[in-house]
Amino acid sequence: MIAATAIGISLFLASLTLHLAMLRLAKNVSPPRLAPARLRLTGGSLLVLLSHMLVAVVFPVGFAWAASLGLGGFAKEPAMSAMDYYYFALITVTTVGLGDIYPTDHLRVIAGIASLTGFILISCSAQYVYKTMSQQED
Repeated sequence: MIAATAIGISLFLASLTLHLAMLRLAKNVSPPRLAPARLRLTGGSLLVLLSHMLVAVVFPVGFAWAASLGLGGFAKEPAMSAMDYYYFALITVTTVGLGDIYPTDHLRVIAGIASLTGFILISCSAQYVYKTMSQQED
């Protein structure tokens, strides 16, 4: 469980760093009053979406690595493909959690950290969108 927790924390830190860099890029790409408000909001929102999709790439790599270390697996037949790992990470990071694929053993720890990471990053994204929309009203 210690190894799974360490991998999960590493994935969280990588995801947070990536997401904050993307938010900074979104902010720098279209500063207030230099671009039309709708363009700022649309461009920024697309970068936020891309950020979340990239974060959903970070976690499948971690899941696959942890599974290769024997920390658990996934209850799915037949074996997991790269798309299955990405799909599972995407529904976990977005906290949808459909349950058609689920982790076993210590991979459950990484899945929990993925959900918490998604919740935190979605909150950061909401703050960015709110701030951008508020500046639009000025």
